[in-house]
Amino acid sequence: MNKKILYILIPLLVAVVAFNLLNAGGNSPQSSSACVMESKKFAEADKSKAVILDVRTPAEYNSGHVQGARSMDIYSKNFTEEINKLDKDQTYYVYCKTGIRSRNAAGYMRQAGFKNVCEIQGGILSLARTGVTLVK
Repeated sequence: MNKKILYILIPLLVAVVAFNLLNAGGNSPQSSSACVMESKKFAEADKSKAVILDVRTPAEYNSGHVQGARSMDIYSKNFTEEINKLDKDQTYYVYCKTGIRSRNAAGYMRQAGFKNVCEIQGGILSLARTGVTLVK
């Protein structure tokens, strides 16, 4: 087989497998019970009893994140193990850069039995435009 084709097919296959693992069970992350919050609402929300999860890479997290956010890289090989260690009854706000990874992470969490998971629409880019203070 042509090496150029392998260089294209292998990353594509890895992406498909990763997506399917995050969405195990066949349900869409955007179910009717899905919470999707606009960045302005997040800025105004009482976050004192919630856990804020940043599912971006460590480099992205270190470049600026929401105050008090916990880094949980969705691309990490231990992501599902780490998520499953969390309290399923706690409230979680999940964000990434634009909202795609957080949608997948929140979908996985809901399918794993987490009761209160809310994605931040538009991710950190939207949060920054809204005026949410980011820390390094």
